[in-house]
Amino acid sequence: MAASVNRIHVLAGITLLATPLVFAQCTPTTTTNPEPPQAPIAVISDLGEDASIELGQTIVLDGAESALGANTDGLDLTLTYFWEIDTKPFGSEVVDESLVVAGTSLPGDDDDAYEGDPALPETASVEFTPDLVGLYGVTLQVSDGLRVSDLDHVVISVGSTNVCPTADAGADVIALTGQPTTLDGTNTSDPDVNEAGDPQALEWQWHFSLVPGGSELTDADIFSQGTAQPQIIPDVAGTYILQLRVSDGVCTSDPEYVTVLASNGNGQPVAEAGQSILLTPCSPSEVSLDGTASFDTETAALDYEWAFTDVPEGSALSDALIEGRFTATPSFNWDVPGVYTLQLLVSDGEMTSEPDYVAVRAVPPLPNQAPVAVAGDNIVVNTSANCTSNPYTGCSCSPCGSRSVVVEASAYDPDLDPLNYSWIVQSGNGTLLGEQSPIVELTFPDQPVSCNSTSSSTVTVKLTVFDCRAADEDEVTVTFNCNG
Repeated sequence: MAASVNRIHVLAGITLLATPLVFAQCTPTTTTNPEPPQAPIAVISDLGEDASIELGQTIVLDGAESALGANTDGLDLTLTYFWEIDTKPFGSEVVDESLVVAGTSLPGDDDDAYEGDPALPETASVEFTPDLVGLYGVTLQVSDGLRVSDLDHVVISVGSTNVCPTADAGADVIALTGQPTTLDGTNTSDPDVNEAGDPQALEWQWHFSLVPGGSELTDADIFSQGTAQPQIIPDVAGTYILQLRVSDGVCTSDPEYVTVLASNGNGQPVAEAGQSILLTPCSPSEVSLDGTASFDTETAALDYEWAFTDVPEGSALSDALIEGRFTATPSFNWDVPGVYTLQLLVSDGEMTSEPDYVAVRAVPPLPNQAPVAVAGDNIVVNTSANCTSNPYTGCSCSPCGSRSVVVEASAYDPDLDPLNYSWIVQSGNGTLLGEQSPIVELTFPDQPVSCNSTSSSTVTVKLTVFDCRAADEDEVTVTFNCNG
C-alpha cells in the first residue's frame, strides 16, 4: 500500500501546506560488487648460468618481471622496488647500499647513494660486486603504494678458480747510508696463467713498515715503486722494514717483509729485551725471556748479559739463578708472587748497547676462578620460499635454501687465563664449523615448506669454555623459519 506524507514548507515567513506526497513501493535491484585489488607480485628473473660466478664479477639482478596485482587496471598504480642483501659470507662488507642501479658507476659501498629515498622506482634492475667467495642471498619486495608483495629470493654462489699470488720480499739487506739499495721481489710466484697461457701480470706494492728514529723516508722515496726490484737510499743508520704485497688484479697476497740494516760505520748495537710478561694462575713457574730482536747495524755477532734489577720482597732469586744469562734466550723460575724486572745489555765486542728492560708479573697460583661462558643471545632467521599456484597442480613451494649463521662467544676469565672453546650441537639438525674457536658457523640444511604455512627448524648449540682447571657452559638456540 502506498504511504502519504504531508510536509510543511516555510517560505519568507509564509506557511504553506504541501500537497501530499505519494511513495510507490519498489522492488530492490541486485548489484555485483567488484573484486578487490590484489597485492603486487615480486619476481627476480632467473640468473641461469650466471647463478654461479667468479669472484670480482658484477652480478646484475632484474626485477622487471614484477607485476601489479589482479583487479588493479585503471587505478594508475606504479611499482616501487625494495632490494635487500639477505645473507652473505662471514666477513663480507657487502651491504644493502651495495645494490646500485644496474649500469651506473656508483661505488658499491656508497652508503649515501640513495639517502632519503631508499626505493626509487627506477631500481627495477640492480647490480653489486661480491667481495668474498661464498653464498649471497638477495630479496626483492615491491609495492604499488597501498599494498606490498611477498618476498622473492635468489641465492648466488660466488667462487674463484684464481689463486692469490705469494709475495717474496727477498733476503734481508745490509746497506750504507746515502747509497742506493736494491730490493728483490722477483721470487714472488703466481700459479695462474692468462688465456694465452702466459703468467698473469702482477703489480708490486712496497711500503715502509718501520724506519729508524730520525729518518725522513716515506713510501714516496721508494724508487721504481710498482716493480719487482725497487730501490731505497737510507738516510740514517738503523733498521728499515719494508712490506711487499702483490696483486694479480683479482686477489692481493698476504704481506711479506724484508729488513734493511743500514750503517755509516760501526754503530752502537741495540738491546731488545722483549715484551713484558703477565703470568696467569695457569702459567708454569719457569719464565722464558727473548732477546733475539737485539741487533747490530753491521750485523756483528752479539754478546748478551741479563741481570735482575728488581725482585719482589721475600724472593731469593739472584743473577746466578738466571739459566743461560749470557745467551739471547735465558730462563728463570720465580719463587714468590710479584713483579720481577730484568735488564739486558748487548755488545758487538767494541761497543755496548743502552740497557733495555722487561718486567715479569707473577700471580699466586691459587685460588683459580672459573671462566664464564657466554654463548650470546638466541637467534631467529626468517626467510621466504618461492611458491607457485595453478588450477591444475594446486600450490607448491620450493624449499628454503641452506642457511649459515655465525654465533660468537663473549666468554671471559676473571684471572685472565687463556681459554679453550668447545661447541657441540645439543639438539636439532645443523652442522658446525670452527668448533674449537670463539666464533662458530652453524649451517642449516634446506627447509621444506607448504603453501600458506611456516616451517621451523631449531638447533641448540652448547658452548664449553675452560682454563687449566675449571670450566663453564652456556647454550644458545638458533631458529630457521621458512615462510611459504
